[in-house]
Amino acid sequence: MTVAGDEAAARAWLLAQPSPEQADKALLTSLQSSLGVEVTVETELRFPVSGGYRVQPVGARVLPGSKAENLPQAASRMRAALTGPTKDQAEDWLVMLQAATAGGRKSEAGTAVALELYAGCLMRFPADVAKAACMKLAMSATWFPTLAELMDTCEALASSRRLLAHALEQAA
Repeated sequence: MTVAGDEAAARAWLLAQPSPEQADKALLTSLQSSLGVEVTVETELRFPVSGGYRVQPVGARVLPGSKAENLPQAASRMRAALTGPTKDQAEDWLVMLQAATAGGRKSEAGTAVALELYAGCLMRFPADVAKAACMKLAMSATWFPTLAELMDTCEALASSRRLLAHALEQAA
């Protein structure tokens, strides 16, 4: 299989998952059951000024007893789970987001520039995360989000997976 084929397969698997959280859970289960590698995300409670609380991933570590010889394969599997969407996919989700919110309509030239900028942002995140962020914002935002809001939503959804990938890379 070519590298592009590997990316397409990884992307298809990610997009078939019900949510980024469930994809992370499936990845962790797979690493443990098929490779004997157990890795965990460390979290802290954060209390934003706006009220309430949220669970913030702050680190990840490979647990003792994990099979050291399988760490490179585990790291590779987690790297694949960071595969971003294609540009066409990112643009499709942004068009959906634009249709669901107010204030996202610009001139044709402005729309093209915004689409390029926003799609570039989404492509830096795992495909399932990018799609979930657009869906979340489409369901909750009244106005088309700023680039910073889109990036913050993606970061919140991707932070655990990125920390897991980093921990596995370091251990391998």
